[in-house]
Amino acid sequence: MMFSIRCLRQCYGLRNPAGPFTQRLHGSLNCRRDFTALGRRKTHPMGPQKYEIRLTHGKGEAEGGALSFILMRWTKIAWSNMFGKYLLITNVVGSGLLMVVGDVIAQEYEYRRGLRHQDRFDTDRMYRMFVAGALQGPLHHYVYNWMDRIMPARTFQNILKKILIDQLVMSPACILIFFYSICYLERQTLEATNQELITKFPYVYLLDWMTWPAAQYLNFRYLETKYRVTFVNVCTAVYNVLMSYMKHDFGIHLPLEGELVESSEKTILPPSSPTKPEAQKTV
Repeated sequence: MMFSIRCLRQCYGLRNPAGPFTQRLHGSLNCRRDFTALGRRKTHPMGPQKYEIRLTHGKGEAEGGALSFILMRWTKIAWSNMFGKYLLITNVVGSGLLMVVGDVIAQEYEYRRGLRHQDRFDTDRMYRMFVAGALQGPLHHYVYNWMDRIMPARTFQNILKKILIDQLVMSPACILIFFYSICYLERQTLEATNQELITKFPYVYLLDWMTWPAAQYLNFRYLETKYRVTFVNVCTAVYNVLMSYMKHDFGIHLPLEGELVESSEKTILPPSSPTKPEAQKTV
């Protein structure tokens, strides 16, 4: 009997009258009394509350915080769509717009140096540059995706292969698209376009080798696939200043140009016929 009582005391905490069991009992009573007192308190009617987003501090913080929150959210959504669902459109439009940016810088330089005597900005020329840049967008988009798909690892060997593909395939293709599209929009003949391309291609391609390998190393080494064309377009905006300057023949004297013009004149002009001796005048 005593053993069973001791077991009950151990289980229910009755060894000490002020043990945990009694504390729990009194605690529950105190909680009941506190709840009753809380219910007896005078309650104030709660009117409609205005819930606002608080992102800033100071006067007018709610309106400014909500506006900034909306702008941040819309910017995030637009950015994710531009470089996700509509990546091809972004690359095409971005290539055209940044080509125009480079041409505007070139036109401003030409105007300040007095090389152009027309209006400050030639909108027709800007339109032609936009078309030439937009035509290069799909090529960059698909080729860069293809290279990252077959060579996903960012090793030095893969980066070197991508740079060689870009310089040996992409660069000549982009130069051809640039000259033929602009000359077509300028209503030049195919013969004149070929002549201009033969004259300027060596200089443009040499300039390409001097600028793009280092830029493409950073592109292939550190950036994700979806940002590659945008990075190329930003670099092209600076590169196209020289491209536009060379295309429109302002202050640039190319040695090959004179030789090719002379050779073309010799092939086009017929040989001069020997002149007949003049009759001697009789006195």
